Amino acid sequence: MDHTRIKIKRSNDTEADIISDLPRDVIHEIWERLPLRDAARMCILSHKWQDIWTSTPHLTFDVHFCTSVLKEEVHEALKFCSVVSKILFQHEGPIHKFSLFVPSLNACPDVDQWISHLSRNGLRDFSLWNAYIAPLKLSSRLFSCGELEKLKLHFCIFRFPLNFEGFPKLTSLELDRVVLRYKTFKDLIGSCPVLQKLVLTNFTGLEQMNIVIDIPKLRYLTIDWVFGSLDVKFCESLVSASFGIQKLVSVHKGFLGDLAKVLANSSKLERLCFRCHFCRVLINAGSIRNTFEKLKNLELLSLHLDYLDDLSSVISCIQSFSNIETLKITVISSTNLAGRLVDSNSDFTLHHLRCAKIGILSAFTTELKLIEFLLACSPVLERLSVHTPLLKRTSRSRMLMQLNRFRRASRMVEVICPENTLPKRSVHVATSPSTSDSSSDSA
Repeated sequence: MDHTRIKIKRSNDTEADIISDLPRDVIHEIWERLPLRDAARMCILSHKWQDIWTSTPHLTFDVHFCTSVLKEEVHEALKFCSVVSKILFQHEGPIHKFSLFVPSLNACPDVDQWISHLSRNGLRDFSLWNAYIAPLKLSSRLFSCGELEKLKLHFCIFRFPLNFEGFPKLTSLELDRVVLRYKTFKDLIGSCPVLQKLVLTNFTGLEQMNIVIDIPKLRYLTIDWVFGSLDVKFCESLVSASFGIQKLVSVHKGFLGDLAKVLANSSKLERLCFRCHFCRVLINAGSIRNTFEKLKNLELLSLHLDYLDDLSSVISCIQSFSNIETLKITVISSTNLAGRLVDSNSDFTLHHLRCAKIGILSAFTTELKLIEFLLACSPVLERLSVHTPLLKRTSRSRMLMQLNRFRRASRMVEVICPENTLPKRSVHVATSPSTSDSSSDSA
């Protein structure tokens, strides 16, 4: 028995030594994929790991950390700040990546001391998500991090120091619910010469301003909220673009500048997304005069189909992208406009559309008309997924019956709904209600 115990102990020691002998960068890679609390526990495996715990270059204080470590004290600002400070200030060596989730605390945490410490430790990637009731005012020391490559902020306020020299290495900038002046935004964008990704959503301070995006190396662009006007300059490297307007605004000539022309001439553009009221604003502004022959993937998300102009604008947008191969649509509000709908252009064809996903709420005539349009003009469509998470069983049954009556330009299309799949069938045109009913029953 003793001999067995000795052998087991030696075996465990050997395994511990194998782990300890891994290259330090490999161990750091392992730790990066672990929750912070579990990473801290790893130091008990070997005394050699204790210095690894205090030297890992990536620290992540996320939602999981707050709930698992703070538990019932998750809203206690004093406890939260004490735990973060203890881990951060005991750390040795550079901190390249720092992610912080600030929960809904009973007092505003002082993050300035943490930012000040990070600014002296080679920070390259900084992410802050604030769930506190008020926006966090960020220390100006953040803007002294010349090695910063990625910056992601949620619900914050910041201003540049007078000696701000820019972020020469910043490639990714994501600002959500950030309060900033136009001059601050303009200066920030202008100080990032190698910026490749810009996300600007739910902002405060730019609602009446002309937002100019002139970033030559930009590859990923997202702008979603309310603004005075938008002017996107030529972006030769643009791969993905997303635009949204959260409420209808009065549109004037030049409201979107040459946006459609810029997008149409972006040879590398693979994905384009319009959100909320953007389709209608785009049409009202007369911005779509081009056809986008190169684009393959189109998304129209969080749409409002409350008026006839909303539906016609969406259909007009789709008709400007005749060569798309995938299409994703989600509807968040709609009105039953039965009796007021007009037929779309029957000569239009989506020659390359193979996969379409549509999420709807109520299966009103407005939403079904959009589905009917897609089925009728897509001769190579293979799969149409219709998601109705809030629809009751009786309404779902009526919708399925209507979907099965729609003319299908593709012989191979499969219409898929949760728990319901309409089979493939030959192309047919419903000539009368009785004929439609009989064909749907036989299908």
